[in-house]
Amino acid sequence: MAEYVPLEIPENPKLAQNIIHFGRALRRAGLPIGPGRVIDAIDAVKAAGFTNQQDFYWTLHACFVNRPEHRAVFAQIFRLYWRDPRYLEHMMSMMLPAVRGVQEERAAQAAEKRAA
Repeated sequence: MAEYVPLEIPENPKLAQNIIHFGRALRRAGLPIGPGRVIDAIDAVKAAGFTNQQDFYWTLHACFVNRPEHRAVFAQIFRLYWRDPRYLEHMMSMMLPAVRGVQEERAAQAAEKRAA
């Protein structure tokens, strides 16, 4: 039977959630980021701590970048994600307005059928 390592909940769960979302953004951009690397990144930030953005950048860089060609992608995603945490949400809303309109139409049709 497999033994599982106990997963500790970080002291700052909001930071941990942001690191998880950042890892997902890197994965969408093409970096090979799995759950193990995300857990390592959370542990590394917890262990190393940081006093400025540069310390935080290099801690995450050490966890997520293992090939030279990934450096530029990491730098761009980091700059966009950590500068304005709502940036990713804004970009998603800009990309999905047509889908929202379709969903609203379907909901209206279902309501009309019930009223009839």
